[in-house]
Amino acid sequence: MLAVLITFAMASLSATIVFPIFAPLFLSETSSIFIRSFSLYTRTLLLGVFLASFPLAQFFFSPVIGDFSDHRGRKKAFLLTLAIETIGYFVSAWGVQTVHLSLLFLGRLLTGLAAGNVSVCLATLVDLSRSEKEKVRYFSFGSIIMGIAFVLGPFIGGKLSDASVSPLFSLAFPMWIGFVLTLFNFCIVWLLFHETMPNVSRYTFKIAKAIENVELAFRTNHIRDLYLIYFYYLFSWNMIYQFLPAVMVSKFASLPSMIGDASALMGLVWIVGSAAMLWLMHTSLPMKRFLILFLIIFSFLGFFVSVPETYHTFLWVTSGAVLFAGSMWPIFTSAISNAADQSVQGKIMGLSQSIQSLAMVLAPLIGGFLIELHTAIPFILSSTSALLAGLFLTRTKSLYFQM
Repeated sequence: MLAVLITFAMASLSATIVFPIFAPLFLSETSSIFIRSFSLYTRTLLLGVFLASFPLAQFFFSPVIGDFSDHRGRKKAFLLTLAIETIGYFVSAWGVQTVHLSLLFLGRLLTGLAAGNVSVCLATLVDLSRSEKEKVRYFSFGSIIMGIAFVLGPFIGGKLSDASVSPLFSLAFPMWIGFVLTLFNFCIVWLLFHETMPNVSRYTFKIAKAIENVELAFRTNHIRDLYLIYFYYLFSWNMIYQFLPAVMVSKFASLPSMIGDASALMGLVWIVGSAAMLWLMHTSLPMKRFLILFLIIFSFLGFFVSVPETYHTFLWVTSGAVLFAGSMWPIFTSAISNAADQSVQGKIMGLSQSIQSLAMVLAPLIGGFLIELHTAIPFILSSTSALLAGLFLTRTKSLYFQM
């Protein structure tokens, strides 16, 4: 259990610690990664493609890695992905150090591919769960860890990339830290992790067969319906998360430090929402009704994110939306797990990661186009998406949400 939570923590921290370096690397006029003739528009476009490469790689490979873990064991899947991720961070750090754009893209693709180990973490938590309540509790722990990484990662990365804090620090330094953390994670899994799969297959793993297995799983009606609801929920949340800075800048003339403070606050609120599930699951009330109610409240708050005229009111409304978003993630993840057989949990959790990656890609692309029309439109779309999730949820069997 400890090795899995450490893997979850290291994966979340190493992924978020590098966030603060990308915008300065691509958009700063003093950055030497582009020749001077590159316009700001071209740099911004390349930044968008670069950022999208990570979730796109995760989208395609998470189910395949999950299927690999179902047949060859969780430990082998962990070691394989952590080895790829370690190489990815090394290539990324070397790309920044040597000002090599192609190495940066290669490193980003490798780390995105290896991010499929999150699905292996989730499948392992399912293996270790002796009851539905214990499963939700473990998923809540994972959600809390993500919230902590969301608070600490960008803050630490921002400091480690700032040469004014120490002459040892640079834009490449967080990448090297990511490399060290992932290598440490590899050693932890190798030494401490014990296989949780009761029956590990000895068959020759083939990617084509894994893709076919994923396609068959996605055709299963009840699982497909849960994925659709999960996508609407994640799309709604990502739309809010991605465009909060736009509201802060356009309405409140926020400086980067204020945006960083607000991001840290959102991370803390997400932790509170996830921790609340540890209490909520001990009640006798049906989880499905809780989810429908939470989605309605989340939709209402999301709609009004861009409305407040004072900064403090804006923070209150946004914090409320994040609170409910954080409380719903463990329930949705548990419901998806409950809908599938124990033998395919890696594949099913991998597909859930693909859905999350798809939402991460589409929300900024669609929202970026709509926000040019009006600042409020992405949040109206977010609200609509959450309501659609609630509407489809009313037609879903309650047994998947039982604990």
